[in-house]
Amino acid sequence: DASDEDSDEDYAPPEETVLESYTTPLDEENCIVDEYVAFKEILQSLQAADPVWYNALTAHLTAEQQKSLQDIMVLADQRKAAAESKRIEQSGGYAFVQHTIPTSFNFGGTPLGR
Repeated sequence: DASDEDSDEDYAPPEETVLESYTTPLDEENCIVDEYVAFKEILQSLQAADPVWYNALTAHLTAEQQKSLQDIMVLADQRKAAAESKRIEQSGGYAFVQHTIPTSFNFGGTPLGR
């Protein structure tokens, strides 16, 4: 039947799997650990501490995988900046110190016209 071919059931989104519905403390809104930032920091630490091992892990990545890894690093930076911005906002924003602005300047010479 032609009406069966256009059924909405064929286009229904897949149901959430048990693994996808499982949550951890990392999934909580107020979690202080960002998994992308942690991943980037660990990978950078590994690169600095043991470059041979780091190269063994990353040397065989395809160009697409290397781009994905770079995208993850950029995302980590963005998420870290967003978290810092949120932290500053929640603490009341930046505190700008008021300074007294001098009304006249003397750079060691005599004033003009004297």
